[in-house]
Amino acid sequence: MTYVGIRNEAVKQIQAAFTKDKRLVVEAHPGSFNEGEIRRLATRTPAILTALVRINDRDVNDESWCNFVSWVLYRADNRDTLYDGALKIVSALIPVIRNVTSDWSIDGGSNIEADCLYSGSLDQMNITLWAVKWRWQVRAVSEDGEIPLIDDLDYFEGYEAVHVVGTQTAKDIVNLEVDNAHTNDANSPEPVGSGNVQ
Repeated sequence: MTYVGIRNEAVKQIQAAFTKDKRLVVEAHPGSFNEGEIRRLATRTPAILTALVRINDRDVNDESWCNFVSWVLYRADNRDTLYDGALKIVSALIPVIRNVTSDWSIDGGSNIEADCLYSGSLDQMNITLWAVKWRWQVRAVSEDGEIPLIDDLDYFEGYEAVHVVGTQTAKDIVNLEVDNAHTNDANSPEPVGSGNVQ
């Protein structure tokens, strides 16, 4: 899985949550908005357009995250002067973001903030814009540019080594394999890991 795949998975899960609303456009977006971009998309509203805007890769499996903005673009008619339709979409979107999930993610979306970007110039076009910002914690990228799935991770199961001390040779075997007969808790008759020096 790459960061392109992460962005696409976020969009896919948001799309799945809004399949019943045939009017709503749910797609990926490359980044930020300006007035020209809003005018270009004005005929494709209402819309949820999600952009991956920041990547923080801490080089530690469970301490990396992606920052997203899900733009809610809404064009109202003369009866919806407060743009309540946009606020209803934002209200439905937040729990969807909170529950996004994948094998390579850690929990769902978090740090969710929604900013209303309404302005007088947008109102002249009968359009408003919300920026729903959120974070998705993911596993770090490996050396080949992929984010490993849980099944792809190489878990440490022990080691075997030979040490020479003076004229004596010592063979050290540490076995950390886990089987169904043993668990590493207080009820276990013996520890899961054992070290043997021969």
